[in-house]
Amino acid sequence: MAVGHEVVSTVGREELLDRARALVPALRKRQFETERMGRIPDETVEEIVAAGLTRAGVPVRFGGYDVEFETVHDIAMELGRACGATAWCYALWGMHSWWAGYYPIEAQEELFADGPDVLTSSANFSPDSRAEPTSGGYRVSGHWKFSSGIDHAKWLFAIIATQDGPMGAMVPRSDFTVDQDSWDVSGLQGSGSKDVVIDDAFVPAHRTLVGASNMFARQTEVFDQHPQRRYAVPRGALTIWELVAPAIGLAQGAIDEIVGRLTGTTGPLRSSESPLVQSKIAEAAAEVDAAIAILHTDMAEAQDKGARGEDISVLDLTRYARDKAYAMKLAVKAVNRIFDISGGRSLFRTNPLQRIHRDVQACMHRDGLMFDFSGLPYAQMRLGLEPTSVVRRGVR
Repeated sequence: MAVGHEVVSTVGREELLDRARALVPALRKRQFETERMGRIPDETVEEIVAAGLTRAGVPVRFGGYDVEFETVHDIAMELGRACGATAWCYALWGMHSWWAGYYPIEAQEELFADGPDVLTSSANFSPDSRAEPTSGGYRVSGHWKFSSGIDHAKWLFAIIATQDGPMGAMVPRSDFTVDQDSWDVSGLQGSGSKDVVIDDAFVPAHRTLVGASNMFARQTEVFDQHPQRRYAVPRGALTIWELVAPAIGLAQGAIDEIVGRLTGTTGPLRSSESPLVQSKIAEAAAEVDAAIAILHTDMAEAQDKGARGEDISVLDLTRYARDKAYAMKLAVKAVNRIFDISGGRSLFRTNPLQRIHRDVQACMHRDGLMFDFSGLPYAQMRLGLEPTSVVRRGVR
């Protein structure tokens, strides 16, 4: 049954976080059902939408809430305490709604034609895709993997291979199909990140975003259209945090689980009085707090610079990429630390810590989030070398 909330335009960050926290008990009860189904249950989606949580990422112009963009990430962290897959899909829904603001206004009006609560999915770059120019647009075909939350998506943000480089395209539900048997994985099974196929669909030019050249440049025309801080910076400065926030939430959930399990217990190793247990919990909590602080600091710094009209340097971008991967590393370490002291019963598939452990590993196995690779460009810049990359390139 959906949680009833009157959705009004004056809703602020704290109210949204309270609403997210109110959903946690129900999400926790459904965590294994979500994994078994291989997608987010309809009931969960209805509750998230009814609570107005998806509107945190929507431009105000189209009915979104006038809150800081990191509110999306804070909500995802709260949801992740109960269900990593739900948090993953929610964070991407919020990111897509923000991303839509960079498309031509005609495309934005189509996307939000039925209101601000439209849900979307994305399909990252695939070499098995093509866009052939035709009158008024492109004929698009291709096969993409890892389209999270696709079962609930009314639109798809696909990245397509063209002769001029990657091209983003907004594609309605009627123009793509979902391979329902393509998602059988060890972690984040509930995200339903299935394959999608587009077969010779027409995409008008106004629903495309050509090239990745503007990923790292401030686009004043977009900020003029949407005068929110989130649009005052290059897109590349803020992306990828939507994939880190769910992992931080999972780490918080692991700490919640072990504290709830051990409080009041006695006996060797498992006891709440054990210095070893206490040390592990304290260190894991510090890692989570550090990851949250890094996320908030980088998001605030980038948007502050954008609001002042300052450029974000390549060194800034490499530092942000480093920090995203490092925050992910901290979240994974926190979960591993808790899992190591959780005992044999956490090996059972019905144990929440076992699912959290698998889900957070899946979060890390994502482009741009492995620190040994993503930290290199920053060090190269500091050493006066040409960086091998800045952040994950492409458009959604």
